[in-house]
Amino acid sequence: MHKMKKSNLVWIVLGLLLLILIIWGLIGSSKAAEIGITCDSGIGEDGSALCWKWHTNAIGDIGNELDELFRK
Repeated sequence: MHKMKKSNLVWIVLGLLLLILIIWGLIGSSKAAEIGITCDSGIGEDGSALCWKWHTNAIGDIGNELDELFRK
């Protein structure tokens, strides 16, 4: 069986990490496109291309409170 070179393994691991970052950024950009969500860390205007960290803003907080109020 052929042994994998250490450098090949490093490139594979780096490629997988990059793929994970891109996928997470795409998920975040779709979340940040929703009303009530703000992108904190990303690429593009307001995380429109890739967004890695997001939070619920004031509008989202009001929406969540209204949802809970009417669910009861």
